[in-house]
Amino acid sequence: MDNRNLYRLDDEPRPGTLARLAVEPLWPLLGLMLGGAWLGLPWFVLNGVAVGSPTRVREAVLAAIGLLGSLGLAFGLLYLWQAGILDKDSLQYAMLVLVVWKLAIGYALFVMQAATIELYQYYGGVLNRFGLPVVLLGAFFLRALVLNLLPFTLWFLVLS
Repeated sequence: MDNRNLYRLDDEPRPGTLARLAVEPLWPLLGLMLGGAWLGLPWFVLNGVAVGSPTRVREAVLAAIGLLGSLGLAFGLLYLWQAGILDKDSLQYAMLVLVVWKLAIGYALFVMQAATIELYQYYGGVLNRFGLPVVLLGAFFLRALVLNLLPFTLWFLVLS
């Protein structure tokens, strides 16, 4: 009889084959801050799947809400600017809403994953140490490439 399936905690992580890709949730948060939403949000989702987070579906939904919310806010800001309601100086201040939105989503994902990662480590899980190189590579080398992939302001605003 397999003893592993007899007793499980509901909030205990269930790592799979991607467990070797799991990192501290600090790294996806820094990736979001320095590289942009294109780096941080998918990384949070991958991290949740890698450790088998019991909240991985909620994390993926929150990441999708983060992208859709960024899209909606960017559309709204561009509309207000093109309609002449916001001038260039006001637009720069209004864009802080977009930054705060992304940081709030990133912090919420960080908090959701922190408990799971700690349980994962407590039960013997080992986290990878490639977080810093990925953040540095994404923030300083790949960011410009990804954000300039399409020549649309909306693309830049949503994914930055």
